[in-house]
Amino acid sequence: MAKNGNRKGGNKNSPHVKVKRRIRLIYLKILRLDDPPERIASGAAIGVLMGILPTFGLGGLFALALAFVLRANKAAAVLGTFIMNPVTSPFFWTLSIVTGSVILRQDYNTMLSKFRGESLLKGAERVYMVFLTGNIILCVVFTAASYYLVKKTVIRHRKHKAEKRLARLEGRSPEL
Repeated sequence: MAKNGNRKGGNKNSPHVKVKRRIRLIYLKILRLDDPPERIASGAAIGVLMGILPTFGLGGLFALALAFVLRANKAAAVLGTFIMNPVTSPFFWTLSIVTGSVILRQDYNTMLSKFRGESLLKGAERVYMVFLTGNIILCVVFTAASYYLVKKTVIRHRKHKAEKRLARLEGRSPEL
């Protein structure tokens, strides 16, 4: 056993471990939702869309409303918004500016330095079109990817769960 009392040797209170644990919790919550895979995937995709878009803290509410209107899974929509958090925000902001710079043929180093060199809102104002262009591209890519990834994962999880249940009923050991 490690000196800090954790068997795996890592500090269970470190930010890395906390983020990993939170991701795992969201993953398990989505897998365990009781709805058709398409509705769960739609909800998660809506949440990812609202999480990546600059909604200024209202992404969860917008995701919930849109999931209600589109008859997607509301819980998955809210969980999907957690893609944007204090750890991932700088990644998405930077990637949005770089992507927008490439599309609009701007120097992304200049755009990033304008964004970082001034106050956050003033910097965003100066590179608004670049950021928004890149952000829209990221929204499309991550929303589509999340839909297919969540749908496939939920289907695979349910199939595995059904196989284990059948094996238990037949009295044989389930294959993992």
